Amino acid sequence: MSYFKPDFLFEHFTDITLTWLKNHSITHIFSDLDSTLAGHNQLGDEQFEKWLNELNNSNIQLIILSNNSQGRVDRFIKSYNMKGYGMANKPGTGKVKKIMAEVGATADKSLFLGDQIFTDIWCGKRLGMKTVLVHPVEPEREPWNITLKRKMESIVRRQW
Repeated sequence: MSYFKPDFLFEHFTDITLTWLKNHSITHIFSDLDSTLAGHNQLGDEQFEKWLNELNNSNIQLIILSNNSQGRVDRFIKSYNMKGYGMANKPGTGKVKKIMAEVGATADKSLFLGDQIFTDIWCGKRLGMKTVLVHPVEPEREPWNITLKRKMESIVRRQW
């Protein structure tokens, strides 16, 4: 069960402040996209843009890791000058390890951010990163299969 329990719980990604990141020595954030940073198939909003600018100004790199298509990821990242990878195969770690090496990230200074226990949190835990679970952004836009996963996640959450 420890693989499914995040290290930290936040309401929203913007609750992860620069002070918090610096206190935890975070240099890289590996983040899910849909329902974590934006609604499903939506672009980033003003809150996202402000948060990303703060990260960039503090030399903290945000990297998108989505199980969605590369096309979806590319539509999101194209105006932000950031790295993003689709078809990440979370909770698998193979692709993420290659990306970590490419960007010079180490697990002890990295954070895995997501809205799902069975993909995002489990992946981050398997990689030895700190993990943050956030409440989903625009849950009313989620596809039926994600809604089903949330019901299964609620069973695990009761064990915490």
